[in-house]
Amino acid sequence: MSKATKKSLLCALAALALIAFAMWLRYASRHIFHSPAVSHLRSGIYVFLFSAWCYSLWTRIVQTQARRYLLAISVLMVLWILLRSIKFSIENTDAERWLWYFYYFPMLFIPMLSVFVSRSLGKGEDFRLPRWTKILYLPTLLLLLLVLTNDLHQQVFRFLMEPPYSDENYHYGKIFFVIQLWIIVCLAAMEVILVFKSRIPGRKQFWLPIIPGILLLGWNICNIFRVPFILSIAGDMTAVCCLLMAAIFQSCILCGLIPVNSRYFELFQATGGLHAEITDNSFQCYYYSGEFPRLSREMRECIIAKSTVQEQGTQIRHIPVKGGHLFWAEDISVLLDQ
Repeated sequence: MSKATKKSLLCALAALALIAFAMWLRYASRHIFHSPAVSHLRSGIYVFLFSAWCYSLWTRIVQTQARRYLLAISVLMVLWILLRSIKFSIENTDAERWLWYFYYFPMLFIPMLSVFVSRSLGKGEDFRLPRWTKILYLPTLLLLLLVLTNDLHQQVFRFLMEPPYSDENYHYGKIFFVIQLWIIVCLAAMEVILVFKSRIPGRKQFWLPIIPGILLLGWNICNIFRVPFILSIAGDMTAVCCLLMAAIFQSCILCGLIPVNSRYFELFQATGGLHAEITDNSFQCYYYSGEFPRLSREMRECIIAKSTVQEQGTQIRHIPVKGGHLFWAEDISVLLDQ
């Protein structure tokens, strides 16, 4: 197992442990501690996780435009967590309702930006989305406007009381189901585009990104019908939606649907008959390929000084690279015999 794989595995295990701890904190805040600090700690965990994920996307994603949209999605997730945290830390009915309405800013824009991500993959650095894709902004902005003006028409949420309205007693209106349909259409379009753009031989891993998508759809349906079992174990809408959306993109990265720059070891080893290695400035090996001979530090310094050294029918060459050195070996025994 390579160092990069071990590091990725440790990061994944740490993230899962933090998610499990945050889920336990949700249970503890309701049945054990009854303290606002517990809820704030849980929100802080999610903010940290999605902020770290945002940074990892910035360092890993190759295509410029896809990276920009993925960063926007991760920022919207952090915003959603913060809105949720503020909503449950104040005691003003009107402010709580408006914060609830603003949930739909990330809820609507994350699926739309996901379509843009899928359209950007496999393109060059100077690729820009065609103008017709900007049409997706119109229904997204219109639906967001209808949510923000719900107090006037109550076609998204119908309150069962007189003002001030509260999110504790309401029914869903017609436009709410239109919003849910739009979200599902965007997410389905994203996954279909990703599948058709995949270059994985055999296409055997397509179902991996579909799994969190199906879970998200199932949770959404159960939430609409307010299934008690789902609400008890996964009632935090913000955390569930953000985690499942992040799981979709991470699955796409694992499958190769979204190319990243963190698989250099496999790429370097796929060079065939090249016998080479890349080291840092202290000659610690990070990548190797083929059967490169073991060299002492003195030998490496000699190679660097002369750019090439011949030893036992093998010519070892060197070129400096950013942050280290590239050494490779060439078999010249046939040439020497001649």
